[in-house]
Order: sequence, then structure tokens, then C-alpha cells
Amino acid sequence: MKLFEQIPSELFSVLSSPNKELYADALGVLYTAYQDNLKLPEETLYSMIRGKLEQQLCDMILDGEEIDEEERRDISGRARFLIRKLCQKGWFDKERGDDFEEYISVPGYSSQLLELFHNLTDDKPLRGYSYVFGTYSALKVADDGGSVYEKMSAVYSAFDNMNSLIKLLKMVYNDIKKNFKLQIEMRNINDVLATHFNDFGQRVVESYIKPLKIKDSVPKYRIPIQKILDDWLNNESLISDMSAAAFADKRGGSQESCRADLLEKIFYVRDHMNRVEHDYLDEIDRQVRRYTRATTQKIENLTSQDRNVRGNLNYLLTAISESKSSPEVIEMINSGFGLYEQSYLSEKSLWYRKRQGERKKSEPVLIDDEHTDSSVTARAEELLRTEYGRRAISEYIKEHLSKDGICRAEDWNFCDDKAYVMNMLAVIHSRDEAADYSVEVLDGQFTENVYTVPNMIVRSKRAGTSR
Repeated sequence: MKLFEQIPSELFSVLSSPNKELYADALGVLYTAYQDNLKLPEETLYSMIRGKLEQQLCDMILDGEEIDEEERRDISGRARFLIRKLCQKGWFDKERGDDFEEYISVPGYSSQLLELFHNLTDDKPLRGYSYVFGTYSALKVADDGGSVYEKMSAVYSAFDNMNSLIKLLKMVYNDIKKNFKLQIEMRNINDVLATHFNDFGQRVVESYIKPLKIKDSVPKYRIPIQKILDDWLNNESLISDMSAAAFADKRGGSQESCRADLLEKIFYVRDHMNRVEHDYLDEIDRQVRRYTRATTQKIENLTSQDRNVRGNLNYLLTAISESKSSPEVIEMINSGFGLYEQSYLSEKSLWYRKRQGERKKSEPVLIDDEHTDSSVTARAEELLRTEYGRRAISEYIKEHLSKDGICRAEDWNFCDDKAYVMNMLAVIHSRDEAADYSVEVLDGQFTENVYTVPNMIVRSKRAGTSR
């Protein structure tokens, strides 16, 4: 990672100095100032720092700082020093305007870091329930009548939203783990209740988990999203047009690379729509239930610890662990209570890593070159042309079409492997414009014997086609 080719090497030095809290507050003032002003005069930044950080400037540690004598004397001088120091380390630049006034210019890397610092310290809970609905909305609008460019943009938007959703779910999972760890270390019932109902209940459940279950439900929008993407995948001419639009938009070096990129993103969204509920949401639900159960038990222990044996034992063990008693005291308690080490068996308890033995050089194995008989190859090619060729597939479909020229999945009669293979080849060859039939894939699946296929309708393109 070539990080310091993009940012100054001493950029973060102010955040490791004895006055790091003051510098962090000054960066917060800088963030607020340049958010409200397109052109930020230096005097405006100076006035805001002097007004908002008056007490911090008075308590500033001057030892070790490269500050002039005049800047040491009062708050104004120290505020000027802060601006000079932040500019010197690369947090912003100065430029002189046409009116000969000094203006503050915030580089891109600094703007991104200030935005990150603001989000980390902001008390307002973030909201993350627009990713799934936003994906569905973009695809639906583009599918209902959007141009090829809009469809192409919707695919990239769906990919970005899916990545953002995965990051959000990982953050929620880690937040639950963090609250679990904090809860374990608490000894006061008021702290446990405040953490559970305020931090966990409001910041995690109400802000993320509840919206993902109700407002931005993955199961609610999964099928419509996959239906739209499947329709686009089955339209080869549309994929080609979207690839050309992506290439014109400079999203790849060639139209073929743009096509591969579009297909990769479409399959990524489809696959992760199936995986999100099982791999992420279900695991988050398990952690929430585990955390809630542990919190309930802890509250019960803390409220009744002076009225039952379990509470007294919990109090005793906690006191022993916190006091770091001598080995003699531990041995005496152990003999009186009969305490033993607790362990458990898991699925990995009986597993051990195989040790790599010494590899010995052996004699090389000679491989005989086997030449394939040309007659066998010819017979195999002939079988593919006759049994599974386009004409054979077309004839096979005609045999299953009703008088109305329609055949459903349940009419296919999956009695052997050939019927199953013919069904797959029929779906593949239906994308060919020369095919005399079309295939419409519906929601759900159909299972007969040991074969499972999507629900589908095969229609003849010729009116009045019969069996």
C-alpha cells in the first residue's frame, strides 16, 4: 500500500502529540467551517477556532511545540499557531484570492479523513435501510422503460449497494460482539440496563436490525430483483447493447471486457441476494438472541445476588478474581467448594493438524502417451449432432407441445437423464434468434423423480403449432 505517496508523511503527527485532543477539536472546527463555505477565508477559520476552543487554548501544553514567543502570550496567538501547524502538516493549503485575502483549501485526502472523523464522533445513529430497496428501485425503473444506459447504470448501482449492504451487516455483527464484551465486564445493574436499552437497543436494533427486517427486507425484494436480472441475462442483444454503453462510458478497455464485467456484477448481485439471509441475517439473529439471553441472566443475577446461593457464589468468585488472591487462599477455597476447571467438547475437539512428514525423492513415474482413436472421436461428435443437436432439440420440444403450442415444466415428463439434458439445452438454445420457440422462466422450481428444474413455459413462435 503506497499510502504516503497520496498523503503527507507527517499528516498524523499532530494526533500523537500531547495536545492531540486540541488538534482533533481544531480539525472538527475545520470540518464545520469548510462545510458551510465554498471559499473559506483564513480569518473565518481563525475566528471559529478562537471562539469554540477558548478553554482548550488556555490549557494548551506548550512544551515540545514549535511555537513563537508572541504566539505563546495569548489565545489569539495560539489560535494562529494551530492554523499554521495544521497547514504545515498538510491538513489544508492556503491560497491568495483576487481580493488579496488568504483562503483555506482542503485537499481531497483531508476532506475524506475529516468526513471519517466526523462520522466516528457523531452521536446520531447511521441509517442503513436503503440498500435493498434502492437496488430494487433502480432496476425496476430501468426495466420499465429506461434506456440501455440506465439499465447499465442500474447494474453498477446494484453492485455498489450490495457491497454496502454486506459492509453494513459486518459492522452490525461486530457491534453486537462489542456490546457483548462490554456487558461481560459490567458489575453495576444500571450500567447493564443503560447499555442494553440505549446503546444496543437504539443504536443497533432500531437503527439497523429492525429496518432490515421490515423496511428494507431482503426476502421481500429478493425475488423481484432476481427476476429483473434474469430477464436481462436471457436477452443477449440487451447485454450487448449494455456492454457497448459501458464501453462508451469508459468503464472498460474493450466492449468484451465491459460485457464480462457486467455479467460478473449481475451474477454477484443474484448470488449474494440468496446468501445474505443465510450467511449474514441468520447469524446476526443468533448473536442477538445470545446477547439478549446473557443480558437477562446477568440482570437476574445482579438483582438477586444477595438473596440466593447463586448470587452469593457469583459475588464470591468475582471478588476472588478482582483481588488476585494468593495461591494458598485459592487452594483453600478449592478444597472447600470443590471447584474444577470447566471445559467442553466441540466439533474440533478430536481433530488435530496432520504433521508434514519428511518428503523423500522417489523415482519418476513414466506416463504413457495415449493417442485417442480418431474413430471414437468421430462417433462422439456424431452422437452430439444427432442425439443432442439443434434439430433433435426442436423435434423433442414439438413432441411435448400441446395443441395451443405451450409446454410447462410439469408436462415435460422427467423420466431419465436425457429428458433433463434436453430441458437444459432447450433453455440455452432458446436465446438463439433462429429458434422456433421461446422459454419463459417463472418463480419457483419443479421437481419430478430426482430432477429439479425452474418453473418455465415453452411457447412455439408459430401460431397453431401442435404436437
